[in-house]
Amino acid sequence: MAGLLRVQGKIELKQFWPSGLSDADTTKIHLTITDPTFEFAADHLNFKPTQAFENAFVRGASTKKLIDAQNRITVRLQGIDATELHYRAGPLQKKDNPDVTEAQRKTYNEINGTERRQYLAETATVALSRKLNGFATGDVVECIMVSLVDHPFEVVDTYGRFVGNIRVGANFATDLNIWLAEEGWCFPTFYSSMENEEIEILLKAMKKAGKKNVFKFYSTKLNAFDPKLVFRKPPVSPDPGKDKGPVLMPKLFRRQVIYEMEKAAKIFKGTYKQFLEKKPDWVFELEDFMKAGVHSATPRKLSEFVSGTTFTLKPHQLVFKEKFSTVVDGNGKIIKEF
Repeated sequence: MAGLLRVQGKIELKQFWPSGLSDADTTKIHLTITDPTFEFAADHLNFKPTQAFENAFVRGASTKKLIDAQNRITVRLQGIDATELHYRAGPLQKKDNPDVTEAQRKTYNEINGTERRQYLAETATVALSRKLNGFATGDVVECIMVSLVDHPFEVVDTYGRFVGNIRVGANFATDLNIWLAEEGWCFPTFYSSMENEEIEILLKAMKKAGKKNVFKFYSTKLNAFDPKLVFRKPPVSPDPGKDKGPVLMPKLFRRQVIYEMEKAAKIFKGTYKQFLEKKPDWVFELEDFMKAGVHSATPRKLSEFVSGTTFTLKPHQLVFKEKFSTVVDGNGKIIKEF
């Protein structure tokens, strides 16, 4: 079994929409750096402080410090994916596709200036903020982040986010990842870095949710795109009565946004399935992954599960191949151990 990394810190409530920009599955932890903030236990019991992440950088989609100037880390809640509150793709640059004309690139980047959202993203964020408020002292909540890993790079994704479960409350007994799944505020979304036990816990949480919230509004229709559904920047008031409607799996939504922008800019003229095939996402089917493991399960392309304008699986039936990063020190030396 993998070891256990534990990170102590605080969550600032003001970061969440509609006061701030954080959504329901990505948050920032303010680190209390005078304490043994990062601790690792190979046996899950005997924790020892680790300095592996102090002054460390991530090399992945970009290169940046893991701990920001305000002593915060960004955490992606493992195994779940909430609907998008404010999705915007990266800008299209000349080096990305030399065949794209300057006019096409300009049109794409103009359209990309609008941040897109999905239904229930606002309501889910407000629900999480209210849940956290019940554990708050002032405007902060004491928390720990835990993650089953053996090496530093395994806990950091390609975007420099720590990946794990956040726990709050008395004895840190309330797991926010599980709570969000149980309340139907997110889809279980699994990665190849996860242990079977972690997956099974979230599958159980999903069953408890039944048909609540995102599960009630889940849609498999890939040709339904509402360009008017955009991010409402603070200060605004939540309006849960109007925050209801069909929701794609967020991973498919993010790719759908790029597809629609490329169509509008006349960069891509094919079907959504053909668009997915252009830059394949590698996945495993859940049952195969659970039985065979990451090294023996059969890799599949996400596009294989598109039939016409319909996605044929549910989010929890797939396991996405994790895109790890490299963690290095200030001299560029790879940090291999805790």
